[in-house]
Amino acid sequence: MFGLTVDEFKQSYFPKYRESGVITIADVKDARRCSDEFHDFLVNNRFLSSVSCFRVYDNELFGFYKQAERCLKSGKTDVSNIEVEWRLLAGSGLTCRRFLSGN
Repeated sequence: MFGLTVDEFKQSYFPKYRESGVITIADVKDARRCSDEFHDFLVNNRFLSSVSCFRVYDNELFGFYKQAERCLKSGKTDVSNIEVEWRLLAGSGLTCRRFLSGN
């Protein structure tokens, strides 16, 4: 209906959360991939790009990626350094999933 299902959204555009307690290169690469691919998808989907929760998610996802990257570069690899961004991302992701499921 929207060109995106809830499962596709979760699998393709939501970063993997690893409970290792540290931010790794793999975490940053996955967040960057999700951010880049979701942004490209959103730019090319006229309908979803007009829905505010998806624009918010796009911004939160980019912010999460950049914060994880900054922390990794500075050596602050404890996941508590990205907790705020993770919670914002999870909240906006939940809103997008509710929209996609019609709830």
